[in-house]
Amino acid sequence: MRWLVVLDPLDGLKPKTDTSLAVINRARKEGIEVDTATIGQLYFEGQARVLACGADGATQAQLLGSYDLIFMRKEPPYDMRFHYATQLLSLGDTLVLNSPSSLRDFNEKLIVLPFAKYMPPTLVAADLSVIGDFIGTHGKVVVKSLDSFQGKSVQMLEKHDVETLKDFTSGGTRPVMVQKFLDQVYDGDKRVITLGDQVLGAALRKPKQGYHANFANSEALRSPLSGREQAALDELCPWMVSQGIYFSGLDFIGGYLTEINITCPTGIVQISELDGRDLAGVIVDYFSELAGRRVGTR
Repeated sequence: MRWLVVLDPLDGLKPKTDTSLAVINRARKEGIEVDTATIGQLYFEGQARVLACGADGATQAQLLGSYDLIFMRKEPPYDMRFHYATQLLSLGDTLVLNSPSSLRDFNEKLIVLPFAKYMPPTLVAADLSVIGDFIGTHGKVVVKSLDSFQGKSVQMLEKHDVETLKDFTSGGTRPVMVQKFLDQVYDGDKRVITLGDQVLGAALRKPKQGYHANFANSEALRSPLSGREQAALDELCPWMVSQGIYFSGLDFIGGYLTEINITCPTGIVQISELDGRDLAGVIVDYFSELAGRRVGTR
């Protein structure tokens, strides 16, 4: 079996904690041939192709259709280069996880909006007066750029700060997400990893300081799912699979869903250590099963 993993440059990844490397290394241990590439190495010449790097470090041109599975792991931001990469990935007759069409269709902030009943009070808008009214109603809020990730371009506001909002919205022309600030974030932001329609594992990320909770600046703690979180997952997991989203990271604060990471969710190394499990092995087995089914139907 041959896989291609599309990701950021390997020399910028952290071997001890990176989810992509954990999956690649586990797959290779199981005898799967895994090549890697950046989005800049995807191209089209008669067919969709890639300049792929093998385990030996050698780079060769390959057809995307020669792989049994492609794992898309390029980190945000979602920009036009990312968009063009999903277009190229759609041209190969190979299973891509997560599906390129889902990566194009669903912004990681906006994807949660149809499930607003599980979210804190949330606004998406560009107009400064609309945002000001929301802040007036809910008081302390968090403002997020729609293309932010790992807590970047996220700021708490305790009043209608016009200058900050002008900066975030490019003068009232670019929409942002505004959510009621949840004080529970100081206790932690829970990352739940899903695989297919099942929960793979979860960890509470307690910020070492401030309110930005991610694995880079937080303490990872074991945390069971609350009833509210489980109810959200029971509804969301089957829906995501129906959209071609097989691997995701959902974030909860105080039981409230805040966003769904579908481009490059992280946390399997930390959760594996907390739970004493090999989540990379579970992922490889599941992906191999999916790829095998796809090959059998070609």
